[in-house]
Amino acid sequence: MNSKIDQSQPATSFTKKKNEAVYNFLDFEDRQDFEDANRGFIAPLKSKLFQKDTGKVVWDLEKSEFLQSDTIPDTVNPSLWRNSQLQTISGLFKVVEGVYQIRGQSMATTFFIEGKNGVIVCDVLATIETAKAAMELYYAHRPKKPVTAIIISQSHADHFGGIHAILEYAEHPNIPIIAPKSFTEEALSENVLLGPIMMRRAQYQFAFNRPAGPRGAVSIGIGPISTSGTPSFEVPTIEIEKEVQKMEIDGLDFQFLLTLNTEAPAEMHFYVRDYKILFVSENVNRTMHQIYTVRGAKTRDTLLWVEAIDKTIELFGNEEIDALLMIHAWPIREKERALEHLKLQRDLYKYMHDQTVRLANHGYTMDEIAETIKLPDVLSKHWGNREYYGTLKHNVKGIYNFYLGYYSGHPSDLDPLPQVEAGKKYVQYMGGEANVLQQAKIDFENGEYRWVAQVVKNVVMANPNNVEAKNLLADTFEQLGYQAESANWRNIYLVGAFELRNGVNKGTPTSNTLGILNKIPVYEFLELLAARLNGPNAEGEKMTINVTITDTNQDYALYLENSVLTFKRDRLAADSDVSLIVDKLTFFGMTNGRVTPEQAVAAGKLTISGDQNKLENFLLLFDQFNPLSHIVTP
Repeated sequence: MNSKIDQSQPATSFTKKKNEAVYNFLDFEDRQDFEDANRGFIAPLKSKLFQKDTGKVVWDLEKSEFLQSDTIPDTVNPSLWRNSQLQTISGLFKVVEGVYQIRGQSMATTFFIEGKNGVIVCDVLATIETAKAAMELYYAHRPKKPVTAIIISQSHADHFGGIHAILEYAEHPNIPIIAPKSFTEEALSENVLLGPIMMRRAQYQFAFNRPAGPRGAVSIGIGPISTSGTPSFEVPTIEIEKEVQKMEIDGLDFQFLLTLNTEAPAEMHFYVRDYKILFVSENVNRTMHQIYTVRGAKTRDTLLWVEAIDKTIELFGNEEIDALLMIHAWPIREKERALEHLKLQRDLYKYMHDQTVRLANHGYTMDEIAETIKLPDVLSKHWGNREYYGTLKHNVKGIYNFYLGYYSGHPSDLDPLPQVEAGKKYVQYMGGEANVLQQAKIDFENGEYRWVAQVVKNVVMANPNNVEAKNLLADTFEQLGYQAESANWRNIYLVGAFELRNGVNKGTPTSNTLGILNKIPVYEFLELLAARLNGPNAEGEKMTINVTITDTNQDYALYLENSVLTFKRDRLAADSDVSLIVDKLTFFGMTNGRVTPEQAVAAGKLTISGDQNKLENFLLLFDQFNPLSHIVTP
């Protein structure tokens, strides 16, 4: 057994007691979700998928086999264990005759809606490998008719990353690719400007480097244990622009509802009368979702989210509904149950929004509201509202921050010391590291894990070489992870514990986003480039660079002055220091350090006129980001 795994500790009596309380609060005799999740089963998935070029495993169902046990381990919140078991119910399922779902092949699912001439694929999974496997499974059990259209319901990568695999089965190269308004802009922007740090935080959220098991990863809350693969991207051919828009797709009548700035910046629902199915993308789930995402993203507008669900009820509530389709869960059959779930999800987000605003107006701070607010039982005991992904606490903080920002209103919070400097002062005031640890160990033995985590962090930040402090903090994180109902929180705590004990795992997989990055419009790429400029190193530099992108027939004038990079579209400066004639991907590669100007010239992909030294100096001014930056240590 790996020695690093051996360092994990068993659940303490306090963790066992807390998890037991969750078990007693919820109705574990209710097996309706298991009936729903198994209904319509046709065929299982293959256990493993491999990357074509490298032979690397990119999807592994066998990792989750431990969840088949009926005995809930002490080291997993029993509600999360139940949810994770449901996420392992995978394979090809019939929703209604003519509509099929594949679950468990990716963090999201995919739907096959059979039209008059072929099949419409709705959301195409996260990677090429998983999408190809899904198509092969579908064709193994259904007629091998071509893909006649693709619907991408929203702008997050787990919904569009497998599109190149689906297009291999297309009726022709120009089949409709239908997405919500602003899809391309949002899909390419969310993970661009802050991509490196968001990816690093995602490694914690999805526990990329932790083994699966009762003391490790059990799921990601909205899907099975995450692995890897190759993402791809294509620009849609049709965008839904009206709030309510009807469209015939392969002989079927679709009615779309545009739901912008909800769970995703670009998102939509639809109803298909031919099959009596209502699809709600990721705005409705079998869990509380995230108003604020712990990996980092713009906080969602809760009221718009609530409004989207309410409009869905209003618009389609009088229609016949045989199944409610959610992209991260198993369907709900029968109209009455579907509408009940929609209302409970709507009221979940409305309650947390309204009560946060109410308490804020009473003068409660963000942290105080998160500690005070509780859901009523009618919302809290509904299995579909439990905290497997989002949590009430961090969502409440997100809502508070959305309206009031990070500042509590207390003057001492205006300009606090950063964590390393503050840690040193806290330790000094508390009588030194040994004294802090002595008291923290007592609190650990008393089960006061939240406080121990808060105080011992200061010792680690003040002295990252204090092994005793790091081990105590790791043990503390572990117990908090064992108690967490949210897979996100569990994974974050357990990855934090691992890195405290072992350092950053250099083998942690990082996302291969090159296929997506290369699709970014030049203007947005230049915005990213400007955010990579090392301002202090650029001080005193002044230059103008003209860039002509040959394959898109675009001109740009770049201006470096005052330690800032600005640029203008459709313009070439009359007095540039250097001019480039280059294709888009070569220009991207050159500024990202993947190809030198000399290599580009030699390959016939770049023509330079003017001062080449200026270009070389320019390229040296941009930072390359460490994909494995430190989080739990300075």
